Amino acid sequence: MRKIIFIFAIIFVGLIVYVNYSKKEYLIASSLPLEGIMKNMGQSVKMGTLTAFKEEKNLINKKIIYIFKDDKYEPELTYENILSLDKKNPFLFYGIVGTPTVKKILPFLNDNSKYLYAPFTGAYFLRKNKYVLNFRASYKDELKHIIEYLLRKKITKIAVFYQNDEYGNEIYFYTYKILKNRHLLPVATGIYKRNTFVIDSALEEILKARPQAVIMGSTSEVSAMFIKRFRQKLPNTVFCTVSFVNPDALVTYLHNYKNIIFSEVVPYYKNGKLKIASEFLREFKKNYPENKPTFFAFEAYLANKVLLRALRKLTFPYTPSHLIKIIKQTPPDYLEGIPIHYKNNQLLNKTYLFEYENNQFKELK
Repeated sequence: MRKIIFIFAIIFVGLIVYVNYSKKEYLIASSLPLEGIMKNMGQSVKMGTLTAFKEEKNLINKKIIYIFKDDKYEPELTYENILSLDKKNPFLFYGIVGTPTVKKILPFLNDNSKYLYAPFTGAYFLRKNKYVLNFRASYKDELKHIIEYLLRKKITKIAVFYQNDEYGNEIYFYTYKILKNRHLLPVATGIYKRNTFVIDSALEEILKARPQAVIMGSTSEVSAMFIKRFRQKLPNTVFCTVSFVNPDALVTYLHNYKNIIFSEVVPYYKNGKLKIASEFLREFKKNYPENKPTFFAFEAYLANKVLLRALRKLTFPYTPSHLIKIIKQTPPDYLEGIPIHYKNNQLLNKTYLFEYENNQFKELK
């Protein structure tokens, strides 16, 4: 008799937990640059995220709330935002922008067993953290693709321009490592201070080496300034940007797009052969008619679609770790033409190279 009562008690408690958690609010919290030098990226991530949500919210039998706080791409402010958001008991942290900002909050995530999904950084050290699940490929993946392309074009004199933080250091380190494995070294390096436009010494240092190509670990506006001034001395140098350099913003700052290679972790959002890209453009235009779509918005849209699928499927025990497990098991073809394969703690593993021609991005094969 006691055994039967015990079993019923367990079932009763389980039902209470099921009802409470299946109907609770799911708060998705993010800190990102909505103002300042990186505001274009932060605003794009926010719009792409909400575009996916507005498209699918009626398909989800759970109440999901997003909170976005501005950190101006300043790590200390990111940390303050995360502590403030944590008081609201978020179910998941999401979409935090930048390598130095994410690195700043890692000790908090680790010490408090808090999960972060889809940070907007390709930092390789995040591939080794159990509380971070990456959506995008890494900067290491991007740089390997860029350098392989340059070497096929017989371009071997490669310099690196980067900002003096964890993001820039990551770009320099893996460029150096990949080149060294091919018995080469950077011909010059130029460093500038994060969130500034002080590039004079970096520009002078790299110009002296007369490189064939410059790999850029910078931000969009700084990259544009560097390219304009560099071309006054050496007009034929090739410039290579990683995905953190917003290509949509960069082309608005420049008039000459020749000899610029844009690396990305998602396909072109105007690729008419991709059904999901067409869906993104249609929904983005409906929700944000005054704004232009971007690679960042498309990446956020895709990342959040994967998250929303996992939330739809989330059942007992309704924990963040269970949600992360579901995300890792996303079917390979879920994004319809953009392959998902969870390995190395990331869902996307392919990178893409583009040039800008006739007012659109053209993929380099």
